[in-house]
Amino acid sequence: MDLTSEQKLIQDMVRKFASTELQPVVSEIDKEATFPYEVIKKLSELGFLGITLPEKYEGANLDTLCYCIIIEELSKVFGSVGTILIVNNALIAYPLLKYGKESQKSRWLTSLAKGELIGAFALTEELADSDLSNIETKAERVNNYYVISGRKSFVANAEAAKLFIVFASTSNGSTAFLVERGSPGFNVTEKEDTLGGCASGICNLELKEVKVNDDNVLGKEGDGKPISEEALDVANIGIGAQAVGIGQAALEDSLRYAKERHQFGRPICEFQLVQDMLVEMKTEIAASRLLVYDAALKCDSGGSFSTEASMAKLYATDAAMFAGTKAIQIHGGYGYTKDYPVERYFRDAKIAQVWGGSSTEQKTKIARALL
Repeated sequence: MDLTSEQKLIQDMVRKFASTELQPVVSEIDKEATFPYEVIKKLSELGFLGITLPEKYEGANLDTLCYCIIIEELSKVFGSVGTILIVNNALIAYPLLKYGKESQKSRWLTSLAKGELIGAFALTEELADSDLSNIETKAERVNNYYVISGRKSFVANAEAAKLFIVFASTSNGSTAFLVERGSPGFNVTEKEDTLGGCASGICNLELKEVKVNDDNVLGKEGDGKPISEEALDVANIGIGAQAVGIGQAALEDSLRYAKERHQFGRPICEFQLVQDMLVEMKTEIAASRLLVYDAALKCDSGGSFSTEASMAKLYATDAAMFAGTKAIQIHGGYGYTKDYPVERYFRDAKIAQVWGGSSTEQKTKIARALL
């Protein structure tokens, strides 16, 4: 698929930023597992914390395909940054723009777009995973406010976030609440020590009788399911793009290494088995990108895109994991060390398969649409 001149310009800009501003600090940030505040601040100045938000809220007013291009190019260098932007754009800004009251939009969207606020999406629980029908977090109506109690697990961006969309069970289903950091009874607890996505600020939450009023209900009471499902669909398009970026990085590094590394008097890229791995990586990544772009175009068309988002996420994350594995194989023993970035691609590809709904969940959604 050919990109427009505007899309190519955005791609070139992000690629330059990633190489000059992100690449030099990646190893240190990943090693220390620290939230990259300075990088995110610079990205906010480019408008990338509100990629698809209207100019009214100081967003970049770009389409979903541009969102994918930006996520892919940044994730080629560091997957954690892709995660941070996906959460802020797809899981916070998107549902707030679509389902929020004007008072909520004017209060939070501009701050989100400018990077004054980082957002987080609190759905997953230890026992319920992402199944809203089984969540144990409860919100009880008391006079003119709600009282929320429960725990949330694996919340990306939670380390830095000031605004959380928290899903809780209410009398008529599940409801999404906008909860600010610092609210009495709201605590960001232990930070998770994860295999990949180490700098995306993944923490757990504890809510002990947190009081919020009607102004903090996103949509209407009972709207939790459609809000979460649509936000996750947009996120899954982004995760697909993130996976394409990780896979592309694994391919490019492997190709470069295979040309430089010599065995038995010639570069290893001349061996048929190495060529086979490179060809398979290239093919899987190219196919993934097309699925991601197709889902993005469906999203922008205004029609249903849930199945396309699931297919893109499923295929692209599996392809990234395949590319990460083959990259280590091509690099041999060096690929298993931190001297080369391919081990990081492998780790970040794995978390892409898991977050936003596992590969098994995506298959279930696709099967349900088929049947």
